[in-house]
Amino acid sequence: MASTRVLVVDDHPFALSTLTAALAGRGIDVRGASTAREALALALESRPSVALLDLDLGPGPTGIDLAHALRKELPALGICLLTSYRDPRLAGAGLPTLPIGAIYLCKADVSDMNMIVETISLLEHAPLTRRASLHMASGPTVALTDTQMETMRLVAQGMTNAEIARTRNVTESAVERTLNRLANQLGVTADRSLNTRVQITRAYYALAGADGHDPLAP
Repeated sequence: MASTRVLVVDDHPFALSTLTAALAGRGIDVRGASTAREALALALESRPSVALLDLDLGPGPTGIDLAHALRKELPALGICLLTSYRDPRLAGAGLPTLPIGAIYLCKADVSDMNMIVETISLLEHAPLTRRASLHMASGPTVALTDTQMETMRLVAQGMTNAEIARTRNVTESAVERTLNRLANQLGVTADRSLNTRVQITRAYYALAGADGHDPLAP
């Protein structure tokens, strides 16, 4: 894959350096960027064939926003969202859909670098292929509605039921019903030592990959 040029974008320095070094070790021509602005400038300069983008790039554009901006400049660019989030909705409400042909890959599903290299090869040769399914949501998030997902995210942010009700423009009773259904969907069981909100918050961070473990790290 010596002729393959890949752009890696991640706002975490360790994750960025780890992935770029691993790909370079496979003979891939790889460039790294930590912000959307830097990534766009580097893409126009280096003209990569594939981009591996983190979903959460900190304040400002998300990885999906960047994906659309990159595809506008490079129409044949292969795109992979490589992220710790099990489901993109965990990162926020109202995110745009992925560009045509993009693959969503959760880091927790990556067993080794071979999977990343195979994904790059697939995207390089078929960047715009409409895929029957993305390498993405599996497990408890699949059955969650957008309302349940947003409520879980707001609970994890520390909002009270009253604050969530005001944010979503619904009644507190409606929030309570959503939380009860959400707990059932997530398999949260009654525990006297932990209230339901704490367990929902823990479930959110587990699904967002916030356990401190990076499966791509050596």
